[in-house]
Amino acid sequence: MIDANILDMLENIGRSVVARVNPAVTLTGTTAQDRRDQVLRAIRGTVLPRRLEFTAANGDCLAIEVNSSRVTDVFCVSDGVAPDFETTSREELADRLAQLVSDIATAPAPLELVSLQPDTTLDADDVGITFSEISKCCKAIELSAEPVVSLVPDAPKAEETQGLADLFYDGSDRFGLGRVLASAKDGTLMSTAGDCAADGSVHVSQDLMQSFARDLAGWDKDTHADLDYPQLIVMRPSGGKGTGLAVLHDGEKVSVVTHEARRLGAVVGVWAALKGTDE
Repeated sequence: MIDANILDMLENIGRSVVARVNPAVTLTGTTAQDRRDQVLRAIRGTVLPRRLEFTAANGDCLAIEVNSSRVTDVFCVSDGVAPDFETTSREELADRLAQLVSDIATAPAPLELVSLQPDTTLDADDVGITFSEISKCCKAIELSAEPVVSLVPDAPKAEETQGLADLFYDGSDRFGLGRVLASAKDGTLMSTAGDCAADGSVHVSQDLMQSFARDLAGWDKDTHADLDYPQLIVMRPSGGKGTGLAVLHDGEKVSVVTHEARRLGAVVGVWAALKGTDE
C-alpha cells in the first residue's frame, strides 16, 4: 500500500515540472515563512543523493548534502562554521540545521536553488538528520520581519562621495569572485579584491583597465541617445555555466565583478536594492 503523503508529493512534483535551460530554480515565496517552507519541501522531496545549494539575492548561501529526505552534510554557510556531523550530537545538529534553514529563508529574496550531483559517494552508515527533526526544530524558531537591504555605509567620510559603482563594489562582496573599482574616465584603479587583487588568479593591471575604459567610452558614444546612467552590463558564458561578468557604470566610476554565472540572481538583487526598484 502506497503512503498517501508520497502520492501527494509526487502529484505536486508533476504539477510543478517545467522545461528550463538554467539549472537554478527560483523559489517564489514572498515571505520568509514561505521560503523556509519551500527549503524544507526541497529537503523532503530529495530521494537520491544530491547537493542542494540555496543562494539569496545578497549572495548568502547554504549548501547541503541530502539523501532520502535527510541532511547528511553541510558544505557552505554564510556566517560561522559549518556543523561537524562526526562530533556534534544529533540534537545539536537538528537545532543548527533548523537555524541555517531559517537564516537562508530570511535573507533577501529571490532565493535560488541548484541541485547538483554529490562530490563523493555516500557512506552506508551516513544516516544524517531527518526532515522531520529539522522541521520540528524550525517550529521553535520565530522568523524575523523581511530584511531591509541597505548598502550605504553607516558613517561615510564627509570628503568621500559614495556613488552607485562604489556601493555595487561593496555590495558584491558576498558573491563576487573578483572585484575591481576604477575611474570610468581613464581606468585608474581605485580598489581590487578577491581574484582580481594583486595576488589574485586574474589580477587586473592598470593597462588593462585603461583599455577597458576606452572600450567603455566607445560604448557610451554608441548608446548615449538611448541609455542614461547608471548602467548594468551583464555578460554570461554560453549555456549559463562558468564565470560571469557584471559591470556597473554610474558615469563617474565603474565596478567590475566576476561571479559564478548561476549567481546572476544575486547580481540583480544588489542592482535592484541600489535602484530602489524590482528591476
